[in-house]
Amino acid sequence: MEANNIRTLRQTLGLTQEEFAHRLGITVATVNRWENGHNSPTRLARKALYDLAAEGGVPGPQLNSPAEG
Repeated sequence: MEANNIRTLRQTLGLTQEEFAHRLGITVATVNRWENGHNSPTRLARKALYDLAAEGGVPGPQLNSPAEG
């Protein structure tokens, strides 16, 4: 599930939701919505997630195709 993959990435990087949001340039509420499965990242946010994962030396999260964005 996408929400769990995003949460796992954040935890693997050792970041709080606030730190994760800051690194991605988004709000904490957005991170919370992603992790709870209420929203999915846009294409631009997905790229930022993969870039952040690569920066941290961890595999990128398995994300579903965006419904929009």
